[in-house]
Amino acid sequence: MSSKIYNITEIGNIEIHKHHNSSKLSIKLRHNKLPKIIVPKTATYKTGLLFAIEKRQWIIENIKKLKERQEIYFYYIGFTLKTQTLTINIKTHSNKGIKTLKKDNNIDILISKDENIKSLKNQDVIKKILIEIFRFEAKKILIPRVDKLANQYNFKYKKVFIKNLTSIWGSCSGVNNINLNLHLVRLPEYLSDFIILHELCHTIYKNHGNKFHLLLNEITNNKENILNKELKKYTTQL
Repeated sequence: MSSKIYNITEIGNIEIHKHHNSSKLSIKLRHNKLPKIIVPKTATYKTGLLFAIEKRQWIIENIKKLKERQEIYFYYIGFTLKTQTLTINIKTHSNKGIKTLKKDNNIDILISKDENIKSLKNQDVIKKILIEIFRFEAKKILIPRVDKLANQYNFKYKKVFIKNLTSIWGSCSGVNNINLNLHLVRLPEYLSDFIILHELCHTIYKNHGNKFHLLLNEITNNKENILNKELKKYTTQL
């Protein structure tokens, strides 16, 4: 949908974005991004602007909190992360800059001893490297997995897309394209399979009605609630 940029005293520029799936006004804040006011597609931009002005103090306070959180570094020398097939380590090296080194199922992210790993710039670089590692692994293991599970349970889908989704593990489009979050590779295989099966069930039932849950429970041995509970231990983002 469309967007417009407005300026509010004390905040600066904000983006008012009309979203076709939105039914209410909301605010989305992200580091180094303009504050985004989400409005329903039938609402006016002025409605979004007045809402932002009304919530101006809240926006200011939470932008400050977001900035403070960003100043707390996450990645450090010795950091280790395991995915379904890889072990990723952050180490130092004597050369300049940041690079990666892969050997078998191990990937080392090497940062120069002269670099400050705590800087926002380097934290962002490392995060981007991790995202690309996840994306490569997801394409390698998740796409074939969708095909295998679809054949096993007699589902038909069109295409599979791997995306860096911010709040969901996956989705199924109206034409039965399957969208999977690349962060699924950080889950145990049985949980990523559960997400895939969830989306495959949507190729038949487009909502979360009784028939959908009956089908999902049938192919997961009545473990939908158990698996959903386990899934809550994980986040879609690093």
